[in-house]
Amino acid sequence: MNTKLSSHVTPLRFSVIRSMLERASAYENVISLSIGEPDFDTPSFVCEAAMKDAMKGFTHYAASWGDPDLRAALLEAERAKSGLPWQGENLLITSGAMHGLLAVMRTILDEGDEVISPAPCFSDYLGHCVLAGGRLVQVPTSFDNGFLPTLEAMEKAVTPHTRALLINSPCNPSGIVLDAPTLDMLAEFAVRHDLIVISDEVYDSITFRGKAESIATRPGMFERTVVLNSFSKAFAMTGWRVGYALGPSWLMKEMVKVLSYSVASTGTPNQRAALAALTGPKEEFEAFREAYRRRTHLAAARLNAMPGVRCLEPAGTFYLFPHIEAAKGDSLAFALDLLDKKQVIVVPGFPFGPEETVDGCVRIACTVDEEKLAEAMDRIEDYLKNR
Repeated sequence: MNTKLSSHVTPLRFSVIRSMLERASAYENVISLSIGEPDFDTPSFVCEAAMKDAMKGFTHYAASWGDPDLRAALLEAERAKSGLPWQGENLLITSGAMHGLLAVMRTILDEGDEVISPAPCFSDYLGHCVLAGGRLVQVPTSFDNGFLPTLEAMEKAVTPHTRALLINSPCNPSGIVLDAPTLDMLAEFAVRHDLIVISDEVYDSITFRGKAESIATRPGMFERTVVLNSFSKAFAMTGWRVGYALGPSWLMKEMVKVLSYSVASTGTPNQRAALAALTGPKEEFEAFREAYRRRTHLAAARLNAMPGVRCLEPAGTFYLFPHIEAAKGDSLAFALDLLDKKQVIVVPGFPFGPEETVDGCVRIACTVDEEKLAEAMDRIEDYLKNR
């Protein structure tokens, strides 16, 4: 039997988070700060609206472009948010932002094309590039510079094979929000090198200081930027798998082919749930954001008081990406030892970027309540004192 498999699939590693959770199953009283999933349930009014619509017959295929009511509500919301003239031809509903990322990669990349992304960056970007036949080039940044990319580093990363620039603001794992001068620099850089820009804005409504601006608002960006977003994080709807992509019509009309051939369309009841979340009361979602603000502030303050630890106060998301002296040289060994000795799960930093950027860093997701988070900080502090 010929057991040869695709060279795009077999080199990919399984998620480090998955292996950490498997190891943790041997312990009791584990506190997991690993998965980027809200601990809040989807609000009941969203679930009830989806069930009512399902009973009304919203159980059939939607168009590959998406449910018309959700599309109309999203266009109105996105135009109000950014001031950009998004139209129907610019919008696709996807099965989560991950599906949108896969679709745009499959649409713009040919074999050997490169995508450059400032690091640290979401670890799954690598897999999506590889599955499309491309290559992810992670551009180093530094903790001391707040993980902001510099023009010098970006220019060094460009080659004749560079096809796209992929950015994430607010950022998973660092929690930084790209400031206006950095967005201006990246926009000018993209125009100069004629790059498509993929802007992952999944956490844009989970910000604590100011507003997360979209690079699509910069001169020359509207016709070359694909914005990816999702209902998963801000609306506590991870299991519903609803996201969306906004981009130029010349790209969207081709990208919809990938959506059509991969899943036909996003689940209709799921899209109706997203519609209810988008158009319904906002108080619960605002409470989620406030909880993340309190948690990240608490954890950052505790970490910065520990020996050998430096942590940036995040401007958004629910993540921290502290630098820990004890994790230098092997963040995986550190994370495993912390789990074995104190039953706290953190994610080692190495999947998020090149060694020069992430050495000594781990990712912490503040997706447990404040009591558990404080207990986790106590355990980490005790571990570091005894190490």
